[in-house]
This record gives sequence, C-alpha cells and structure tokens, in this order.
Amino acid sequence: MTIIACIRYLVFKKSLQPYLFFSIGWIIILLFDLAMVTVGLIYPKNNNWIYNIAFPLQQLFIMYFFTRLLENKNLYGVMSLFGLFAVFNLLFWQGRITLNTYSLALGGIIIVLFAFFKIFRLYRTDSPQSLYSEPAFWICTGFIVYWGMGSPFFAMYNFLWESTPSFFIIYFYTVNFGFTILLNLSIIKALQCSLITQR
Repeated sequence: MTIIACIRYLVFKKSLQPYLFFSIGWIIILLFDLAMVTVGLIYPKNNNWIYNIAFPLQQLFIMYFFTRLLENKNLYGVMSLFGLFAVFNLLFWQGRITLNTYSLALGGIIIVLFAFFKIFRLYRTDSPQSLYSEPAFWICTGFIVYWGMGSPFFAMYNFLWESTPSFFIIYFYTVNFGFTILLNLSIIKALQCSLITQR
C-alpha cells in the first residue's frame, strides 16, 4: 500500500521537493525488504551480512532526507560519523556474521533526534496552517514512534535471540511489525498531505 502511495505521489507531483526524493528511496527500501524476506524464506541460512550493509545505508538515506527537510548541511557531519561507525562496527567490532545491532540502535537514535528537531521547528513556526496538514509532521511522528521503540529492541536483538528466542519471535512478529505498519501509515498520510497542500 505504501508503494502505491509513493508511486501515486510520483505521478501527480511536479516539483523536486524532499518528498519526491523520499518516495523514490522508500520504494527501493520496501522492495529490498520484500526481496530479503523472500530470500530468507527460501534460503534460511545466516544472511545478516546483507542486512549489515543495507540497514546503515537505509538509515543514511533517512538521515539525508531529514537534513533536506531541516535545510541544515551541518548535519552531514553527524551522518559521516555514523557511516564511519557502521563501517568500523562491520569490519572490526560485531563483524559480518552477527547482526550489527549497535549500528542499528545508534542510527535509530540519530533519526529520532533529527525528527524531533523538525517537529520542534514546526511548533515554532507562526503558520496558521494546522500541524496535522503538514507532511513533515506525519513523517517525523512515524519515525519517532518506529525508531523510538525499535532502537532499544535492535540494541538487544542478538541477546534476545540467543537467550529468549520465544520472546524474541513474539515481539518481532507482533510489536515490531505493528510499528512498521504505523510508520508506513504515517508515510502514506504525509504524502497525501503533501499532494493536498500543492493543489
């Protein structure tokens, strides 16, 4: 459903706002995730090395989107430090076989901070427009909820998988998927708001 909303946005949108860029990237992320779930079902061996490369790239994409929303090029330094940390974690700390949970958690925290900065800016504007019709409000809210709740889980991912796999499976397939659905619904709402405000 989110892919359809992104495609609809691309078809009806004429300007090159950050949401156009976001729509293209989000379609790629969703298709990649779908492909990885399919590969995991067919080939259930350890494929963490693919996620260890893909997840930091996805997080960097989201961070870049927020730097465009915030119109603050100083945040590129934060992105660069995160990228260096993710490479260091992959090569020297957690390695390629274990899911790089430290990178996931740190990236999630940075995304939450970027989203909070944008919401704070929205609250400070003297616009008569409702905050609920602002696309950035919905995208920020979705990422705050998803990564705010997901970062602690991803930080403990490997520990939970090894120590309490039954709890891990229940949490992953209920709570984590629930937050993923909420994130995608907030993205759909943001794209709808963006289309409405441009008419």
